[in-house]
Amino acid sequence: MNNALILLLLRLLSAVLLLAFLGVIAWLVYQDLRRTSDVAVAGTRVKGHLRVVASESASAGVGSIFPLLPVTGIGRADHNTIVLEDAFVSGEHALLSWRENQWWLEDLHSRNGTLLNELTITDATVVSPDDVITIGNVQLKIEPTEISS
Repeated sequence: MNNALILLLLRLLSAVLLLAFLGVIAWLVYQDLRRTSDVAVAGTRVKGHLRVVASESASAGVGSIFPLLPVTGIGRADHNTIVLEDAFVSGEHALLSWRENQWWLEDLHSRNGTLLNELTITDATVVSPDDVITIGNVQLKIEPTEISS
């Protein structure tokens, strides 16, 4: 074999290896984007509802239903997932989040506190469907839907 033929074969081999490498990178990027898309869609999926069981607030009458997202902010400010117009509710009052296949409630250092079954919570606390969450003058219960983690 002469040198020109060997160089041609080496160039062809390096081109094939480069294309294979780029193909693997493209496939990995596609898989990552697909997984990221699945996570983003799951993050906007409703995971249950909060039902108002007692209220002195005009914005949340008894029987009102609020959708629960995996992370649900509750407060008086407009950027919360659930907005409660109540003088005893802070701008960012409480946070409900779905972790470890259960709901967790935490108070966000609100002025009037967050109650779970008439007890003030200070740390993140697990919430069951029969528990009553009191925020300001509004009492809420979780109504979960079937959730696959």
